[in-house]
Amino acid sequence: MNPPEPPSNSFRYFVLVVLCAAVLLGFYFVRLNAEVDREREAANQRLALCRQVESVGRSVLPNSLETQEACKQLNERISKSVTPR
Repeated sequence: MNPPEPPSNSFRYFVLVVLCAAVLLGFYFVRLNAEVDREREAANQRLALCRQVESVGRSVLPNSLETQEACKQLNERISKSVTPR
């Protein structure tokens, strides 16, 4: 009579690897989300500053297209990058 074979540890290792991968991916996505939030906040601050500069520029030079064009480009970039929540 042969003694029963000991249970294989390969399934345990597989589960351990899957759990570790899930934890690492979780940390990665949390960091990525935080970075995107910081970039979005910085872009909103730049847009607010640009609008302030544009309003001051209009009062000083009413026909200045430089600040208007820069703000339009910045606003378009922000509106493309922002996703609805």
